[in-house]
Amino acid sequence: MATPAPVVYTAVPAVAVKEIGVIQSWRGKGVARRIHDELLATRNETYATLMVNPAAGDGKVQRLYEGWGYTVIGSVQPSPESPVLACMARPVRNQQ
Repeated sequence: MATPAPVVYTAVPAVAVKEIGVIQSWRGKGVARRIHDELLATRNETYATLMVNPAAGDGKVQRLYEGWGYTVIGSVQPSPESPVLACMARPVRNQQ
């Protein structure tokens, strides 16, 4: 069942991170994180948001985003055929 995000995240503009992917040989080297951080460095929005399947990689993908400062703020099921996705957000100017 989907749960809406708190108003604090929906009342202001946010940048949505849709896809960041690197080929297998570049994984585990911090490349995706650097791409992510460069993207956010130029943004003026208050929050960055993304959606992730909590089951992806047995939870590894969600834990990765948590390590980047994201927290779960709600859930959404984009279509009846899709899994329920965790909505995650973090401030654009993260203090990490």
